[in-house]
Amino acid sequence: MINLYQTKEQVLEKAEKILRKSLREVIPGKTIEIIEKQIGGYGMKRKGFLGDLMEKYFFEINPGNISEPDFTVAGVELKTTPLKKHPKVKFSSKERLVFSMINYDTVVGETWEKSSFLKKNKNLLLMFYLWIENQSILDYEFKFAHFLDLLRDISDEDVFQIQKDWEYIIAKIKRGEAHLLSEGDTYYLGACTKAANSRVVRDQPMNRTPAKPRAFSFKQQYINYLIQTKLLGEKSNTDSIFKKQRRIEIIEDVIKEKFNSFIGKTDKEILTRLNSSLGKKAKNYKRLIVNRILDVNSNNIEELEKANITLKVITLEHTGTLRESISFPSFDYKDLVTQIWIDDEEETMADFHLQLETKKFLFVIFQKQKKSEDIILRKIMFWNFPMKDIDEAEKVFDKTIDCINEGRYEDLPKMSENRVAHVRPHGKDATDTIITPQGTQEMRRCFWLNAKYIQDAIRI
Repeated sequence: MINLYQTKEQVLEKAEKILRKSLREVIPGKTIEIIEKQIGGYGMKRKGFLGDLMEKYFFEINPGNISEPDFTVAGVELKTTPLKKHPKVKFSSKERLVFSMINYDTVVGETWEKSSFLKKNKNLLLMFYLWIENQSILDYEFKFAHFLDLLRDISDEDVFQIQKDWEYIIAKIKRGEAHLLSEGDTYYLGACTKAANSRVVRDQPMNRTPAKPRAFSFKQQYINYLIQTKLLGEKSNTDSIFKKQRRIEIIEDVIKEKFNSFIGKTDKEILTRLNSSLGKKAKNYKRLIVNRILDVNSNNIEELEKANITLKVITLEHTGTLRESISFPSFDYKDLVTQIWIDDEEETMADFHLQLETKKFLFVIFQKQKKSEDIILRKIMFWNFPMKDIDEAEKVFDKTIDCINEGRYEDLPKMSENRVAHVRPHGKDATDTIITPQGTQEMRRCFWLNAKYIQDAIRI
């Protein structure tokens, strides 16, 4: 049956027949009974099960060869991926888009142009369905079918960045650092963890240290960008740092180039060079300086949002000390205690763990002067949480869960207890509270990365 599909047009024509419908509506009742028995065995926890059902019962194919696209003759790879309803943008991605597993042994001998990744995933049929909690996968409604040529249907800048992301991942494996890979290492294309349970590891060719199994993936934020621009046809309300580029470059190089001539200059010197009359009393004064350097008019920067990069302005004391820790979003106590650092069955992780694994920061670092009100732009750097410290963060998470479950809010992890992270309030004021599992009200809190830990990371 696989040779029914000779062209991508034939594949897309078939895909469109299930739009605004669910699998239950397009396959025979007897087959539904078989599938429901399988669902009963798996529960709702088998990742990729819906994609398998689509291949077998809707498209009537049985790919088998994992190195080739699902529709071998047409050269198309099928990807089913969930949407969530979003109050502002109608739909958003529920999760990253996962591709094939990374074979540590063979990928080190590949080049981008002839990579197994491109061979399998160059032409993608993206089938988006609406995810609803506790609904059977047989009843998920398919909303969109979109054909995506990775090398032609996105911007040249995005293609170049994805290539450089792939090359970074391969270079790290070649250095014997597969065990230190993190989704935060790269921008659009990541290396996400992928295993039946957290104890599963694989050998890597350049180091005896075992590494977690990982797969290539598009980050959730990049999928959101594709949804808004390709599916919904929405115009971006963000500024682009690429808008005046004369050549194709990666995000990091473009941003560094914009800042290079201002490193070591005072805020006054920077504003003079930029012909800006911005005054020190302006709200978010330092961030506005940064925006002027980047030549953008708002804090919403397309390339940073697509890559899940948080721009953080840091101000050091004249001694080089950093006083401010870095906060993450405040948590819901009742929700937090239901989370697991790594959930083997669901192949998910706690929000804090996911943030550490996937987020990248752009630190713009100013320093106060001892005898002047001027501040100096010392450096900028891209930084993501190093996987060598993930166990320390897990200790903070575990103690936080224990304290909340036991109602010991005064004992939540303090900065002095762990070199990496701690928990403390993160609300408007003392009256900004949220309900606890015990039914009491407690101040909003969040996880913080310690100021001293960040100070050591930026090394000025």
